[in-house]
Amino acid sequence: MQSAFDRFAKSFLGLERRDQVFEDRAPRRRVYLDTTATSLMPEVVWRGLERYFDAACANSHTEAHRAGRDTTRAIEDSRDAIGRLVGYRRDSDVVLFTANGATGAINFLARALFPSELRAVNKRFPAGAPREFVQALAGTLGETGRAVLGEMVERPLVVVTMMEHHSNLIPWMEAVGHHNLRAVRVDPRTGALNLGDLERILSTEGQRVRLVSVTGVSNVTGIVNPVHAIARMAHAVGAQILVDGAQWVPHGRVEMHATDPSESIDYLVLSGHKLYAPGSRGALIGSLSTLSGRRCVTDVGGGMVEYVTMEDFEIKDDVAAREEAGTPNIPGSIAMGLVGETLLRIGMDVIAEREHRLTEKLVRRLERVAGLTLYGSTDLSAVPRAGVVSFNLAGLHYGLVAAYLNDFHDIAVRHGCFCAHPYVKALIGVDGQTEASYRREMLCGDRRNVPGMVRASLGVYSTEDDVEALGEALDRLAARADEMSGRYRGGLDGRFQLAGAPELPTTYAVGDEVDAWLGGAAPRGARAPGLVETH
Repeated sequence: MQSAFDRFAKSFLGLERRDQVFEDRAPRRRVYLDTTATSLMPEVVWRGLERYFDAACANSHTEAHRAGRDTTRAIEDSRDAIGRLVGYRRDSDVVLFTANGATGAINFLARALFPSELRAVNKRFPAGAPREFVQALAGTLGETGRAVLGEMVERPLVVVTMMEHHSNLIPWMEAVGHHNLRAVRVDPRTGALNLGDLERILSTEGQRVRLVSVTGVSNVTGIVNPVHAIARMAHAVGAQILVDGAQWVPHGRVEMHATDPSESIDYLVLSGHKLYAPGSRGALIGSLSTLSGRRCVTDVGGGMVEYVTMEDFEIKDDVAAREEAGTPNIPGSIAMGLVGETLLRIGMDVIAEREHRLTEKLVRRLERVAGLTLYGSTDLSAVPRAGVVSFNLAGLHYGLVAAYLNDFHDIAVRHGCFCAHPYVKALIGVDGQTEASYRREMLCGDRRNVPGMVRASLGVYSTEDDVEALGEALDRLAARADEMSGRYRGGLDGRFQLAGAPELPTTYAVGDEVDAWLGGAAPRGARAPGLVETH
């Protein structure tokens, strides 16, 4: 009998897609190894949304008709499913749906902890705002505003790490200023965080730290961070902790609350589109006590008020209602709920155990490729990793490697710095002089010399055949390195194209879909000169 995991893993849209490649007349099955960027969509989401639109399509927050009631319930059930997936507590945590994935969720928390109208207090005074200035500003605020201002003045620092995705770096830089940011170093050899450096920062400046913000799993190396131990360190000095769970939640079991309260996580963010729900929202799960009583952080408008006059309005006490004004992304919210419930019933321990085995096979297979450098420790017992690996192939630009894998083998990977510039530069070993040189080139529009890597990432649908397909393709490229270096041409934008070859056919265009539905022309991307039709 097929297990729940197997049924889920084999049910994703696009798994059987076949595309035309160069030097092979028969279309190849696509190997999708870009899950870290965006996952594929499972049938449970596709069919679940189809059923919703057929049975209950309506706006939410109305009791006037059945479809509206069902929509509201579906959103709230989805909120609870995401909360349970990460081990939240209904009585002390809130689940907020946000726009733009984890990026939107982190920006929300940054605005909540460091309101825009108060940020100048810390950003413009590196040595601390003058006492008279703070007192004058406090006099213009209400009780809650004065409390927030006090927190900002007493604890102006945010601790991040060199490992972070830009989404967990730039919002804090914008909130407190670069002079109030402290970055924990990484070990360039293993790729792991230097916890001794974190301990040093907290021991010297801990009383001024408002938040420690750290990724659960790196989107570059897949390295899993000891977030509960980091939580204990943060709480010991009175700080809170945020964990960027965009890459953690899809790959392993997450429990926000530990047996030891000092190891519990205050805030967690995630992205639905990385959690097998493309097109969905982000979410912030966090301490209700911190957010309750504060003024509205995000948009104001319909649904977030108790009453309105032409002189004033009164916002709702319920944090989720207050911070999700307007008509929500209803299908995105439901998609997250459908995935959350599915993963809960399969069991994240099952998913994590299976992925660990496949990640081990992926690492060992890539180690056999001649001239390949794999970044981060390959000892998974010493430095745990999720199914994400980044590498370079000797003598070949990473952009060429990614183009070759797509053009000749229909293998989808990502290349570049993966929105984690400091970490990638640390792993590659970019010195200050080199960085200054390529930065000047970039600002002039020339990206050819920007350092970077190739990244392959696994999902629940990934298989041993996918791993072997990647390994064989890289073996062939290593053997043809000189030939391919001569055949590919790199542009100023960093993109590599096979010289003299026709472009591979496109696979989707909005206008083509409309034409096909209306019975008009065949899809534009169905055929390209000199190539077999795409299927």
